[in-house]
Amino acid sequence: MVWLNNLRLKSGSPEVRRKALETLAGSQDRHALESLLAGLNDEDVQVRCAALSGLALVRDEQAVEALVTSLYDPISSVREAAATGLAQSGDARAIGRLAALLKDPHPSVRTAAGAALRSLGWKPANNEEQALFEVALGHTQAASFAGQAGVKALVTELKHDTGFKRRAAAEALENVDDPRTTKPLLAALKDEDPTVRVSAIHALSKDPSAQVLPKLLERLHDPESCVRLAAAEVLAKRVDPALAPDFLNLLADQNFEVRLCAVQFLGRIRDPQIAEALLPLLADSDADVRRAVAQALGTMGEPAALEALVLALTDEERAVRDAAELALSRIDPDWAYSGAAQRATPKLEAALNDQRGWVRSAAAQVLSRLHGSGMGQEAVRFQPQTS
Repeated sequence: MVWLNNLRLKSGSPEVRRKALETLAGSQDRHALESLLAGLNDEDVQVRCAALSGLALVRDEQAVEALVTSLYDPISSVREAAATGLAQSGDARAIGRLAALLKDPHPSVRTAAGAALRSLGWKPANNEEQALFEVALGHTQAASFAGQAGVKALVTELKHDTGFKRRAAAEALENVDDPRTTKPLLAALKDEDPTVRVSAIHALSKDPSAQVLPKLLERLHDPESCVRLAAAEVLAKRVDPALAPDFLNLLADQNFEVRLCAVQFLGRIRDPQIAEALLPLLADSDADVRRAVAQALGTMGEPAALEALVLALTDEERAVRDAAELALSRIDPDWAYSGAAQRATPKLEAALNDQRGWVRSAAAQVLSRLHGSGMGQEAVRFQPQTS
């Protein structure tokens, strides 16, 4: 059936020609070798790749030479197929060229070259080659161990066509202290993948460059909450009061973790206006946020928060009530006798008619502390019965 295969090799259909070459893979027949070599001149890329795959299984000098030559092909998929073919052939003569392909602009070629070099037992000559090798093999984090020698490899990986590869590169760059990483990481802050943006934010967390802060502040308005949270967490580490206006805006964020981060940052700044802005969040829908607000107000020692904190003693969450109790004692050990606490009385008395038993009970206990045990007992006595 040789004549039929020869006919298929001359077909006008690239798919037919490709399949005809695939049938010749591994054949040691001289005619088959010539057909495979001829296939390298085919106008169709997939046909040329099929020819290279076939030549990888042919034990012949011409086959190896053809594979080596194809490493220089302008088409990335052909270079990839040639590198893969050389790994299969086991011929180490192309190691130098394969090592150069670790810097190829196309990630699939770098991966194929790395796999071929590993198969052929190649050993990197220096830290830069080691980093390139690790990245090509998918060991991105390991490339960071090379320090500055790994910057080029990791920066190149930031342009990978796969999101998780770009993310891994950004994560690895967090461990590398080199000014060459600033510009590519700033560009990664606008990556289409939000997880890449998150990793780039953390990678820039220790970068002192002047252009970093404005770009991180922009990410506080990112449409993805995970990105806003990452930016808030990184910026919060700066402990810079000048950032207070930006964090005050985050108090209205839809994501509770972002609000929580903002509260924790603002709680470190002693400012009556900030304390006033935090007060409404004692009624936040998230208990962790409410607890953080109570803690922050206690740390700030702001007397204006007393009334709101007294009311927080009726919060549904025990952790929030405990935080409010501690905050009150820090602001004023005698808070129960303060005018602010007395102003909370009407609302506490109204809470005695709440449908929720625990609210009535908590309100009665607070009132007892404000006005004496007799009133507290009387308040409990006349509570509406729960069903």
